[in-house]
Amino acid sequence: MRRVLCFGDSNTYGYSPVDGQRYGDDINWPGVLDRLLGDKFEVINEGKNGRTVAFDDPYKVGCNGMNDIESCIEDHEPVDLVIIMLGTNDLKVYFDASPQIIAENLREMCTLVQTKTDARIILASPALLGDQIEFSPLHLEFGRTQVDYSFELAPYFEKVAKEVGAEFIDLAMVAMSSDVDCLHLMPEEHAKVAQAMRDKVLWIFREELAREEREEEEARRREEEEARLREEQERQERERAIEAEREAAERAARLREEQERQERERAIEAERAARCQAEEEAKLREEDRNRAAREKMDRDAEEGARLRLQAILKAAENELHKDEAQETGGLDADFVLGNDLGEAGQEAAGTVETPGTGISSSSSEKEKMLSGKLYICDDALRAEAAEARKITTVYNQTTNAEISKRTELLTRLFKKVGKTPYIEPPFRCDYGFNITVGDEFYANFDCIMLDCANIKIGDHVFFGPKVNIYTACHPIYAPVRNQQLEYAKEVTIGDDVWIGGNVTINPGVHIGNNVVIGSGSVVTSDIPDGVVAAGNPCRILRRVSEADKKYWEEQMTQIR
Repeated sequence: MRRVLCFGDSNTYGYSPVDGQRYGDDINWPGVLDRLLGDKFEVINEGKNGRTVAFDDPYKVGCNGMNDIESCIEDHEPVDLVIIMLGTNDLKVYFDASPQIIAENLREMCTLVQTKTDARIILASPALLGDQIEFSPLHLEFGRTQVDYSFELAPYFEKVAKEVGAEFIDLAMVAMSSDVDCLHLMPEEHAKVAQAMRDKVLWIFREELAREEREEEEARRREEEEARLREEQERQERERAIEAEREAAERAARLREEQERQERERAIEAERAARCQAEEEAKLREEDRNRAAREKMDRDAEEGARLRLQAILKAAENELHKDEAQETGGLDADFVLGNDLGEAGQEAAGTVETPGTGISSSSSEKEKMLSGKLYICDDALRAEAAEARKITTVYNQTTNAEISKRTELLTRLFKKVGKTPYIEPPFRCDYGFNITVGDEFYANFDCIMLDCANIKIGDHVFFGPKVNIYTACHPIYAPVRNQQLEYAKEVTIGDDVWIGGNVTINPGVHIGNNVVIGSGSVVTSDIPDGVVAAGNPCRILRRVSEADKKYWEEQMTQIR
């Protein structure tokens, strides 16, 4: 049986952040590891609350790990593996120790272990400190610098492991500290650590375990062979005693058995032949179906190409009519802001017949766009986009003193506007009529909304500068894309959302309520309620917790 010594701090000891008691062996990770490894290993828990690698804690006597590592090894000899999981307590403010210093102390501890025993070593970089620890009951011992340092421990520890010939495991990739005190592990995190440790231990002893398994298998086979030989000897003795009486019966039995075997083989061969024939027939039928499907796809492709060509010719014809109409003059900006477009405005938007042609601009492409189908930007859509450009041009030329004028312009431009919207110029959009914003919406400079589909924004939503929302999509397949075909997917943003600067929100994304998106993120998939998310692609970093609420409410009371 191999003996595994777990030498660590309170997270090895099994300290509970909820009530300060010690988790039982059915919860703390050394106890769970002992159960997972089975009867070929014995796991020894030598965790101690407050233990450091090499510092004497003025508030906790006897916690210097360098002073008691030797006695622990001697008390539990022989030891086959030492797991060292330390470093968190060395980050305390009053030690003023950098990750480099802690790693150097850890190298000295490994050297000391190697002088006392031939046991193998696993260096475990501990879980990260919670980012709210400076507001927890442990704030006098750990601050923001210590949180940053906890991110730097793993690279230094891994370097030490390579230098001393030890194995390394980064527990920050396995478990998270609790929200209670941002330091200690909850039961489910202990289970994750135990599982990761089990995998590492089995990998270290893989060759020995495989060899033992082979030896056990060989021993079992020898025992079975010996038992078989004994049984054979007994059988032969019994047969010799009744040989004369059994010979006739055995010959008859062998003959019947041979006949039955031959019949079974013939039946199996017949079944195999029938199965092969059925498979061949199924294969032929599948080939017929595939050939028919390919022929249908070819026909559909030809029909699609014909329809696209018709659409392109129709667009060219409409463009020609548009050029002829433009010879009589266009609309000015003041007319665009009026309530009624009139006949000239309707003609520009493609909603009445063009005189002399007998051909009217259809709204079918707009309907396709709004329904999420492939469409071509025809004259009617280009006219509506041009109207939106004129309104945004006027909007972007307004000053901060013209708040009422800005609100009026947004009301004309957008599908729906809540109370007190505020958008810092410059602002750009495709059409405007697909945009809905709730109460107290704010967008900083350089916001872009490509609203080929609906963009729905809830109440109390704040945008940083250069936030881009895209609903426009283009086909992946180039021959279709080259026909100027595109489509659109709706984007929704819930209530109470803060989106940082330079964030891109891709088509089809739905962001829930009470969400914070970090600056520079590219949001490619849905974000649920009540989380902080960031990155490219954007991913969930953590929940918006009760601790956040308490902290910011307290901060707010201090300024009143």
